[in-house]
Amino acid sequence: RRAAEGAGGSAHANERLNERLNVLVLMLDATSRSHLGRMVPRLFDALNELQRGGGLRLYDFRGYSIVGYNSMPNMSPFLVGSDAADLAAALSSAAKEAPTIWADFKRHGARTFLLEEIHDGCADLAQSGTSSASKYFHGRASAANAPDHAPWQIFCQPELRPCCDDPASILRPGRRQCIGGVDLHAHLLDYTRRFWEGHPPQQRLMGLVNLMTAHEHFMTRLGILDTDLPPFLQGLAHRLRSDTALLVISDHGTHGVWYNDFAIGQAEHRQPAFLLSLPERFAAANPAGDGALRRNQARRLTSFDVHATLQHLAAWPTMPRPSLEATSLFVDLSPNRTCEQARVPAKFCIEV
Repeated sequence: RRAAEGAGGSAHANERLNERLNVLVLMLDATSRSHLGRMVPRLFDALNELQRGGGLRLYDFRGYSIVGYNSMPNMSPFLVGSDAADLAAALSSAAKEAPTIWADFKRHGARTFLLEEIHDGCADLAQSGTSSASKYFHGRASAANAPDHAPWQIFCQPELRPCCDDPASILRPGRRQCIGGVDLHAHLLDYTRRFWEGHPPQQRLMGLVNLMTAHEHFMTRLGILDTDLPPFLQGLAHRLRSDTALLVISDHGTHGVWYNDFAIGQAEHRQPAFLLSLPERFAAANPAGDGALRRNQARRLTSFDVHATLQHLAAWPTMPRPSLEATSLFVDLSPNRTCEQARVPAKFCIEV
């Protein structure tokens, strides 16, 4: 009987070791790690409280660096693992294809969505240079590479007037963005919550929601997330503790504002936020990966590495082939990794 129990315990441990998690990416556009801490402190309080309560492990990657000035140069590596120039070449080639992170998760049984706030309309959908990943992949990605659900297209409706020339647009920088008396970000978070709750636990999920709350010129609007993010996380606490990895991440730090005229503002632009939470039992079942994540918190990493990490989570425990510029964070990065090795341009390089 003891042998049988031992075999059963070993099988259960192996099951946890090979468990594939759901993945939720909460993207906070144009948000530095420091600005997130200043304006949304209750987010950190909520995550730390969940960790102290048990069942969740939190990692804070302070060496996360940008590889380009604005969204597309940083989102291209994040979503497809290649820079914007290589992505454009792939999409203009005969194959006209670039494997996305959604495709990785879909191959492994996940239902996927992309919900991104589009603040400047959709007139540039057919153009080669667009302002967002959603618009860039629209019409360019095959069904296999597109997310299953693309609710971002609500922002293309004529009733939702784009910024920044229309004085009546709710999407103008600096304005409180409300629809029906409810903040826009709250609607997007509610969709995310309902997506998670609307599927049975055995259905694997992957979603990316991009909030543009901080994308304004006064550096004040981000603070409104301090009211809604903590209860949103509390509402998902049972999933974060059991079957869901959460990435709270930004494509780049604060930019395009007066603050960037000073050295400290330029530094914040180069240091976006990146927090990762994993179910405690998943981390405990993978001690080598947990140890690497802990050490990598203080090492230089980029969206190339985040993409590799997402690929690793999609196909867990199978890891994508590591390279000098892109390695899953579940294995150790070099503590002496240079900006050149990480593909961080010299003008964006910052000491780690």
